[in-house]
Formats: sequence, structure tokens, C-alpha cells
Amino acid sequence: MGDRPWHGRISRRGALAAGLGITMGGLLTACDGGSNEDVVGPTSDGELVLGVSLELTGQGSALGKLQQRALKITMDDINVTGIRIGDKHRRVRLIVEDNRGDAAVAATIAGKLIDERVSAIIGGITAETSLAMIKVAEARNVPMLSLSGADEIALPLMTRKFTYKLAPNASDIARVIALEIQRQGLKKISILVSTDASGTAATRALSVALRAIRSDARKDNVLDTVTLPRSGKDLGGAVARAIDEGPDAVIVWATAPTSGEVARELREAGFTGKIFFDPGVIADDMFSSSYAAALEGAFVCSPMVLGGAPLIANTPSSRATRTFVNRYNQEFGSFSGFAPYASDAVWLVASAARRAKSTDPRRLRGSLEAIPYEGVAGAYAFSPIDHGGLAPDVLTIFTVHQREWIRLS
Repeated sequence: MGDRPWHGRISRRGALAAGLGITMGGLLTACDGGSNEDVVGPTSDGELVLGVSLELTGQGSALGKLQQRALKITMDDINVTGIRIGDKHRRVRLIVEDNRGDAAVAATIAGKLIDERVSAIIGGITAETSLAMIKVAEARNVPMLSLSGADEIALPLMTRKFTYKLAPNASDIARVIALEIQRQGLKKISILVSTDASGTAATRALSVALRAIRSDARKDNVLDTVTLPRSGKDLGGAVARAIDEGPDAVIVWATAPTSGEVARELREAGFTGKIFFDPGVIADDMFSSSYAAALEGAFVCSPMVLGGAPLIANTPSSRATRTFVNRYNQEFGSFSGFAPYASDAVWLVASAARRAKSTDPRRLRGSLEAIPYEGVAGAYAFSPIDHGGLAPDVLTIFTVHQREWIRLS
């Protein structure tokens, strides 16, 4: 899959390879000046304050808690020396709030955080919470770094001047899944999606991607698209409808634990075909859950970090990824392979503040669009004409084998 252009010419990874970008490892070096100057530690004077709004309870909490863990590791690292902003090493401080998966609560929190003079806001696992926060952040000219994958988070650009999306685009995920379905020769597909904006984006993206791989343009390869109950309960009816016409494969696009429970319902209903997931299925307890057995042989489209720490770490980015994964294992026991977008978001804003020599939200906006950045999850290269998301070339297909993710290619 080709890279998306950066400023219309240079791909994200191409820009990074050419030395035009910044990595987490490179930023850490820059923070300590890259010289022998005596750095005692960061100062709290004029610290960089970031607001964080996560789904720590309610819908999306399985993923929100993972991002909270990623932030803990990040803050332990970043404040050893702080971030050099102008002539001082400044501390980074997070104000973390639980939006409970509720759009109205998320909007209120966004306003509260801006009142507390944060330089940027990070968060919004679900599309609903992100979209609610975006309205507030845009109206008050504060950068908002969303962790949701819905394409409309960063579009239309004319109303998203301060909004940036870190999770991969739904259209990119759908394309990778469709190509794997084509490679496996699967002809009849059913789709199960969540009842929210992410599900709507998934339906649209999968329709386009699956239409592109049809062997016969006159025949639709999608048997049915079924919406899952908003409650995440009583999934049997939706599952029965999805497999009624005997599909070769079912695509499940939802968040954990619902997506895993759908897999269990599919197997219990006698479905023996292939199951494909978007990255929302990934959670720390997925292989010890009641639906773990149903995941055997399933496929997921995910950033490469799902494979864990790289065996060969010979670049600043790969070393940063290895460090993060090892730290996560030490702190929390095991690394599920989730993409730590919240961690990357903190480093993105920190590098923008260093380049801008300022914590002013308007100046950070311009700086975020200036230079590509490679984080733990992958490469980002925001520009005036592109505010998201993760570079598509980091997406690949993994399968579950004996409760482990195995990369196919």
C-alpha cells in the first residue's frame, strides 16, 4: 500500500527517512541538548499543561484504560529532563478527566480544560466524544488530538483547523482488510458494526473497499450489513442475521469487549468461516477473557506495534518502541499490542512546543503541521491540507494462533 503524500510530494515515512522528521528518541536527545551541558532537571515555571479526556468508565473504557497506562509510562520518561522550550527545560503536566463515554460530558470537560489554560487537548476514544470535544476546541482555537479512527474527525478540513487525528483512517483499515479477503479468495461477506459514528464510518469505508475487489462487477459481495445493539448485549439476533445467508467471512467493527463477544456468538451459532476485526478488538485481557477461544484463527488489521518490541532496533523510532513495550511489560505484566496513540500525542505536542519555543495553542497548531514525527504506533505527518491520521503503510494483518498475534506479512 502506498504512502499518503506529505505536502503533496513526500510520503510520511519518506520524509522521516530523509531526516526531515522527529522521533521520540530524537526528541529525548534534543531535550537534553544533545551536548555535555549540565541539565539538572525540568522547571515547573511555565510548564506545558495538556488536557486529557479519556473513556475510563462506560463505553470505550477497555481502550481508554490502555491509553491511560501509556500516558503513565510517557510521563515517567518525559519529565526526567522535561522539554526544552526556549531557554528552559519545562515540565509537562497532564490534567486527566474521565468523560465516561458520554458526548455531553466530553464537551463539558473540554471547556473546563480550556478554562484551565491547557495548551492542547488529547483524547476521545469514541467518535461521539471526539466530535463533541472538537466543537469546543475549534471554537476556542485550541489544538485537539483525537484518538478516534472515524474519518470525519479530521474532515472537512475547513472546520477542523485545530483538530488532528492519530488513529488510522477507517478507509485505510477497510482497504487492508479487503485486500486480505481478496487474497484468501473469500467471495461472500457479512458486516457487523457498532451503533455509533465509528460504525457509520466503517460501513461507508467497507462498502467502498469491498466493492473495489469484486470479481464480478454485477454482483454485490456484501450479503448484509448489520448494526449491533447499542447496549452491547443481546448480540444473538444481530449475529443470526449476519450469518443467515452463509457468508465466507464476517467483518466485526466494534470495540472490546463487544467485538470479542460477537466472535463468541458467531462460533456458538455454528459459523466456521473467517472473522476479521478492526483494531478496536485489542485489549489487555482479551486472551484471558471468556471469548478468548473464539478468537483463535481470527484476523485483525492493526499497526505493526501489535507484534510487540522489534527484534532489531537500529533506529531511534524502533528503539523507542522497544523501550515502550519493555516498560509496559514491567509496569503492567504484559503488552497486548494496542497502539499507544495518547503517548504519541504527548510527544507530538511536546515536539511542537520545542520547535515553536512556545506553549501558546495557536503557535502549537502551526508547529504541529511543520515536521513529520514517528512515534510508537507509527508515522505522522500533519500538514495544512492533511490533519490525520496514522500513515497507512504501518497497517498490516495479524492472525490469532494459540492466544498470540502472528503477523501474516
